Amino acid sequence: MMMSNFGNLVKSWRAKHGVSQLELAMRCDVSQKHISFLENGRNRPSLSMVLTLCEGLNIPLRDRNQMLMTAGFAPQYKESSLDAPELEMVDQALNMILQAHEPFPAVVMDGGCNLVRANSGALKMLMFLYDVDHVQNLPEDGANLMHNLFKPDGYRRYVVNWEEVAVKLLRRMQGDVHALGGNDELQELVDELASYRGVPRNWRQVAPGDWEVPMMTIDFEKEGHRLSFFTTLATLGTPQDISLQEIKIESFFPADEATSAFFMNS
Repeated sequence: MMMSNFGNLVKSWRAKHGVSQLELAMRCDVSQKHISFLENGRNRPSLSMVLTLCEGLNIPLRDRNQMLMTAGFAPQYKESSLDAPELEMVDQALNMILQAHEPFPAVVMDGGCNLVRANSGALKMLMFLYDVDHVQNLPEDGANLMHNLFKPDGYRRYVVNWEEVAVKLLRRMQGDVHALGGNDELQELVDELASYRGVPRNWRQVAPGDWEVPMMTIDFEKEGHRLSFFTTLATLGTPQDISLQEIKIESFFPADEATSAFFMNS
């Protein structure tokens, strides 16, 4: 039964990525017959074969552990805290990236879009949006940046082009779900965000002209201040830890002089 479950997982990941048995066999340097026997449970995979299949299908590390356990092997990939001693160099690198982007906002998020850390520019932006004077007064439930952008009582009321931003962000996150071959946590987040009142129901539909502008901006307006940004997302290359694979670094760049001045003159 275990091998049958493993074979079903291989089939499922092949289908998610649109990869045929023959193409997977070529990627893994084995015969198509061997792939077929693995999928129908006639062959038992070795540890090396499981890892090779995961690499050939570009399976995320969290799901690789599931593949290994289903095949009867111990998980190979840890999920560490960023303050773990073995991640000290990565921790320092993330801090350097955030500091180098000052005075403009930059944040590190986990796979569920939860705020992991932020530079002073990002904290200034959040304090402005939440109308508080000190970091310690930021709401405890403000850690999930997407929820607070989408929920009606969050800071979406300050986003001038909110519907446009909401649609583009939902499409980007749904694209991430597909790129990862399916990610239950991220899919649940997308579904929850899309269920909030006021979110365009047709956000999945792409109309002519939707992609004419090369950079999407997000524009905030509050108490006479208007801040306009475009953002970039970065990930860490070839990580071997689940936490590192899932984090994203989002950097906010001023899209006009007024926004630049708001951060430069503080």
